[in-house]
This record gives sequence, C-alpha cells and structure tokens, in this order.
Amino acid sequence: MELSILLLIFGSSEQFRRVKAIKNTLRGRRTVSNLYWALQYDMLDFVDSLHGTGFGEDEVAVKQLKVHGLADTDDNFQFKLTAKGADQQEKYLSRLLPLKYLALGSRYDVAKFMRRFSFAVQIVSEFSYTNNKYYPQSINYFEDQLLKRWFVQTKHTDLPAQFHQLLNGFLNGLANDELANLFVQSLVGHGFSGLTADQIATQAHSDVTVVNLEWLQTYGVLLERVLKLPNDNPFKMLTVGLEKPIIAQSAKETFEMFVHQENGSLNTIAQKRRVKLTTVYEHLLEAAIMLPVTKFPYKALIQPESKRHLEASHPVNVGSWTFEAAKQEIPDLSFFEFRLFQIYRSKSADEN
Repeated sequence: MELSILLLIFGSSEQFRRVKAIKNTLRGRRTVSNLYWALQYDMLDFVDSLHGTGFGEDEVAVKQLKVHGLADTDDNFQFKLTAKGADQQEKYLSRLLPLKYLALGSRYDVAKFMRRFSFAVQIVSEFSYTNNKYYPQSINYFEDQLLKRWFVQTKHTDLPAQFHQLLNGFLNGLANDELANLFVQSLVGHGFSGLTADQIATQAHSDVTVVNLEWLQTYGVLLERVLKLPNDNPFKMLTVGLEKPIIAQSAKETFEMFVHQENGSLNTIAQKRRVKLTTVYEHLLEAAIMLPVTKFPYKALIQPESKRHLEASHPVNVGSWTFEAAKQEIPDLSFFEFRLFQIYRSKSADEN
C-alpha cells in the first residue's frame, strides 16, 4: 500500500507524529516503543490491522506529502498535516467506511478471511453449476485443507441458496451501491474471474491503496456478520483461527505470573521465565498499554513516593514528557516507573 496515503489517513493536524511508529503500528511490530506511540496517537485499535502489507519508503512518503503541501516536517522526521492535508484526509475518510471496520483487523485476520471467503465463493459457484473442472484460486496448503473440509461438511445442505441469502443480506446492509459493486468485483465464480485492485482503481479513477482499504473494510463488515451467526451455521467454520490475541503470548504469561504471585518479585519472575529483568519490564509495559486501565495493577508497580513526585511534576501533555526531563525533577526515578506513569495518565485521560 502507498504509505503517503496511510500517513494522511492516520496523521494529525494538531500533533507531530513519527512515520515509523504509524507504519509499525499498522503492521504489528509490538515493541513497547511502537505500542506506546500507538497509545499517544490513539491508534491502539489499529495494531496489526495491516499485517503482512508492504509499504513504501518512509523518506519518500514524507517528501511526497511535503512537496504537495500536505504536511510539515521537523528535524526528528515527524510530520503534521497542513490545512490542505487535513482536507485530503477528510476526503479519504468520507469515501471509506468508518475506520472501526479497518480496526477489526487488529482483533481478527481479516485478510485471511477475505482469501477464504473468496475461495469459498468460487467453490460454491462452480458447485451450483455442477462444474468439477476449473482452475481454483491459489491459496496456501493449510487454508486449502480447511476449505476442503468445510465443503465436504456443508455441501449436503442447500449451500448455494444459503450463500445467496448471506451475500444478499450483507450487500443490502452496506447501503452503498459503490461499495457493494466493489466487493462483488473481488469475487471469483463460474464465468467470472474477478478484478484486481489495480483494475478497479483504474476504472474508478481511484487509488489502489484506497481500493484495498475498502476491500478490507467491507470484508470486516462481512466477518462481523458471520461471527454473529449461530455456531451450527455452515459459514462459521470460515472464521476458525482468525482471532488475534490482545497481548503477545510471552507478555501474557509474564503478566499472569505477576498477578497470580500476588504481585511477586520481578526478579523471581525473570528467573522462573528464564528471561532478563528488562524483558519482564517490557512484557508488563505491553500489558499496561493494551489492557484497560482498571485491569492493570499500577499501584503495585509504581512506588507511592515515585507516584507522588510524578503527579507533582508532570506537564499537561504527559505523553511528550521525556525521561531526561523527569529525572531532573526526580533523580531516583526508574524508566520503568516513568513509562508506567505515562501510560496510566494517558489511558486514564482517554477512558474518562
């Protein structure tokens, strides 16, 4: 996808933002630094939402925005949208569905569901014409086996009619003929090979990136619809294994060990898990960022004296407060406590 378009969509006219942080958030680089900036940019709902997607070069994208008067930059390779950039952002957002349907990719592998469903449509379409000789879409081995099992288990039902009912209800529910047509153009079936994003973008005088985002969003709407179906519905099997964890497994194990040990020693946890103490800190910071503020034991990890000094010293914009500046006010402060306090204050403001 074209990085400059994504920067416009997720940029701000009020706040300078790091290009790499936005890109790494969308592709799911779960370092504490990336997650922290995702929190500051109100992008936690989009972590990993474009997993596996290729992006252009950071410098090229930013220069492109600046040359066209869409963004200003600073010496730290951050950018902020100009009035013209904000107008372009609004144009993109007005064309797309609400971004919550792109954010669904943070909780479910929507791209994988898209490939599954498209292949399922081809299978059922050819089946409805009793055609056993056709060129199937290319899909990896495990997905191919899942689709074969699904078809064997469901083909005895009135599958073509059920597919028609599902698609008809979904497309009518979009209440947008343009998006409905765009979705249908992504499908492959009997006598119809579908169109690529490039072909659709050319026909619609649009950007390939916008078409791909529209596809992900419409398939997100469809996925939500399928997830709400009864468990015995033939389409539920197409959603198997798509859910993504909120916290990385290793971080989850560290956090749960801390909670179950009744706020035990972090050094002990590091020894039991056979990881460095700094890794334990990183795992707990990830949990703090990703969990609701009421679900994380901040009081057990920030010493009362440290918290008192932090409360007295922090600026209004706690997210931009540097550790170096805080250390000048609180010489004995640890970075772990400092970052936890920033997360706590940022999330408290958001959730209030």
